[in-house]
Amino acid sequence: MKKKLVKTVVLILIALSLTGDALAQTTRIRFARGRTSTTVSGSVAGNDFRQYVLGARRGQYLSANVSSRNGCVLFTQGSTSLGFTTDTGDNYITLNNTCGRTVSYTMTVSITY
Repeated sequence: MKKKLVKTVVLILIALSLTGDALAQTTRIRFARGRTSTTVSGSVAGNDFRQYVLGARRGQYLSANVSSRNGCVLFTQGSTSLGFTTDTGDNYITLNNTCGRTVSYTMTVSITY
């Protein structure tokens, strides 16, 4: 019985640590009061990803552009630009570093009605 309890606790701790790593890579984007766009900069490790989340109303249009040295950082769709109609609540944007080294990037996100 004790071995089973210890195994269960270990599995829960492992699951929590994996969840914590995934959450650590997600950054919330907030627009300044009265603004409909913002620019964020950061870096992403080689062959890794970075995720952003922003709240919106259903039917708004979100557009984003990313730039990086040698074009290494791309949206999930494989391009440097992105656009879609939002759902109510959280909407996610994922950046992928397609190069084998850490790369800095700048991303501009806009949302319109």
